[in-house]
Order: sequence, then structure tokens, then C-alpha cells
Amino acid sequence: MSANFWKLLSGRALSTIGMSLYNVSLIWYIYHLTQDTFYTGLVGFLALAPMMFQFLVGPLVDRMNKKRLLWTTELGQIVSVVITYIMFTTFWHSAAALIVLTPIVAVLGMFSNPAEMSLIPEFVQEGQYAAANALMNVSYQAFTIIFTSLAGILIVFISPLTLYLLSILFNGCSIVCFLLIIRTMKVQKEPDKPTDLKKKFKEYWNNLTSGLKIVSGSFIIQFIPATIIANLVFGMLNATLPAYAAGRGGAQWYGFYQSAETIGILIGAAAAPLVKKFMLGRLVICGFFLSGISWLISYFTSLNSLSLILYAASLVPTGMTNILFVSALQKAVPQEHLAQIYTIMISAGGCAMPLGSLFGGQIAHLWGVGPIFISIGASLLFVSLYWLALPILRRMPEPDRLGAGTYSL
Repeated sequence: MSANFWKLLSGRALSTIGMSLYNVSLIWYIYHLTQDTFYTGLVGFLALAPMMFQFLVGPLVDRMNKKRLLWTTELGQIVSVVITYIMFTTFWHSAAALIVLTPIVAVLGMFSNPAEMSLIPEFVQEGQYAAANALMNVSYQAFTIIFTSLAGILIVFISPLTLYLLSILFNGCSIVCFLLIIRTMKVQKEPDKPTDLKKKFKEYWNNLTSGLKIVSGSFIIQFIPATIIANLVFGMLNATLPAYAAGRGGAQWYGFYQSAETIGILIGAAAAPLVKKFMLGRLVICGFFLSGISWLISYFTSLNSLSLILYAASLVPTGMTNILFVSALQKAVPQEHLAQIYTIMISAGGCAMPLGSLFGGQIAHLWGVGPIFISIGASLLFVSLYWLALPILRRMPEPDRLGAGTYSL
């Protein structure tokens, strides 16, 4: 793999460290200040709501300088965190001060992943797509595990605000890595001419609608309903995990459960290249059935150690299928449309997650976290049964065979 790929990977890893510290310190400190899942649900809603509009970003990313896009979004996150810290510590000592700029950070993050994903085919050979995606995902999950766990432990001893501010140090280092990328492929630029807003909007709209037509006429549309339901209940988890962790033992358990979540996804991502020769339909059906069973046992057991192990195990299929689906898309979709199609898929599932976070916080406030965790287990079982019921999903072939016949885009 090229030097540019390793620079991209390093920048991604450092950005992940910063985001891990940011997420743990923000969510836990807001729960500490309010002792109310409604506010953690509200934070989750504001952080995830931009995902509903992710599809609008794709056509923009496809036409922008992706290197510049990566470092400017990191810079924007640094500015947002600094402004929030100053407001909270000087004149607005309220949870609202920590919440108000959360959507800005989330909007900036919308551009990073599509830009990184669309650069991988430029930096690695076609036969290495799956390995490169797995390495990106594994490194992302590994650093999330380490620094989520570390943050969960550190907030017992030091102020969450210190961790919150520390996150920008890693964003700064990621900027350096992205600036060191040297692109050999010529960046497409529009010729110098007077700006015609109407023409540019029409061109953007045509790009957007063409992507929607591609997705709606392909096999992808078939598995979107199950994705929406799964994202809805996982949005609820985002709002209620601090309260659930507090019931299991306190702040450190919040870090432990977040780490268990990323460990499961990491194992799945690492295993993805090993199972890419198996039919995707069978992997999803069997994997998510076992995932649902593991999740439910994890919730009902009184042993914290067993709960953590099963919690991680329940998310292995998620990490595995994430890698396999992205690799299949990178092979099937022309690079000029890759970010566009990818962001449409994210929006389709992600539209439910912020609503789940908002409603989940209120449900937990009224009836506790039990209904939330049981519904998550049921949704994992539903994904398995849904894929089993639809022939086009049940018979979906191995990733290398996608992009031809019924399974083409």
C-alpha cells in the first residue's frame, strides 16, 4: 500500500482518538450535570441528526478537493470545541452550553468518512480494497477501544472538561497527517468563469437525483427497511447507555461498555477478509440471529463480566458486514459516484438513529432502560428474519460477485 494510504490511516487514527475523548467526556458530563436521560437523548439527537442529510454531502464530496476537505473539517471541530469550552467556563455554566454546538461538530464529521472512503481506490490497488477497508476500520475500532476505555477510567479521577479540551490536541495532529498527503491524481477543477448559482444548483440536483435513481433501482433498496429499524433502536442505546452503565457500577462501566461495543465491531472487521468467500445472505441471516440472542442474554445476566463479553459478541456481525458491504460498493460503483452512493446509504439508515436517541431518552426517563435494551435484541433478530424472508437478500452472493446481474448498481 502507498505512503499516502498510511498518512490517511494515521490521520484517521488520530482523529478517532480525539473523537473518543470528546464523546465520552461530553455524554458522561451532561449526564453527571443533569442525571436525566432526556438530556443525553437530546445530545444524541443533535449529534446524529445530520446523518439524515448525509446524502446531500455525497455530490459535494465527489467534486471537492478531498485532502483539503479532510484537514479543514478537523480544524472546524477544534474551533467548535474551544468555543464551547470558553462559553461553559466563563459566562454560560449550563449543560446547554455544552449541547449547543454539538450539531456543528456532527455536520463537519459528515464530510470526513465519504472523503476517506473515496480516496482509498486512489491510494491502493483494486485487489487490496478489502484489506485497506479492513485496516481502516480495525484501526478506527482499536483506537476507539483503547481511548474510550481510558476516558471512561480517567473521568473517575479528573474532570471530564479536561478530557473534552484534550481531544483537540489529536485533531491537530490529524491535520498534520492529512497535509502530508501528496496526491498524484489530478484534482478536477472547474474552469474560471463567473459563478452561475442557478446552473450550479441544477448540476448539483442532477447529481443527487441520479444517485437516488441508481439506489432505488438496485438491490440496495431491499435491505433499507431492516437497516432503518436497527438504527432506530441503536439510537435509543446512545441515549440510555450512561444510565445503564451507572446501574451496572458507575462511570468506569460506561467506558467498559463502549469499549466492549467497539471490541465486537473490531473483531468483526478483522474477520471480514477471512469470510469474504461466503455468501453475504447467509452471513447476515446467521450472524444477526446469534447477535440478537447474545444481546438479550447480555442484558438479563447479573454477571457484569459475562454481560460485557456477550455485549461485544453481539456486535461482531455488524463489524463484519460493514466491511464487506463497503468493499463490494467500491468494486461495483465507479469512483466518481462512490461518495454519492455511500452517503445515500448512510442517510437511509441514519435517518432513524437521531429520532431513536431522542425518543429513547424520553422512554428511559419514564419507564427505565429495560424496554430499550430488549427492543435492541429484538431488532437484531428481526434483521435476520427479514433477510431470510426476502429471496433477493437470502441469495445474495459473496462480495466479489456483487456488481453483476441482479446485484449490480
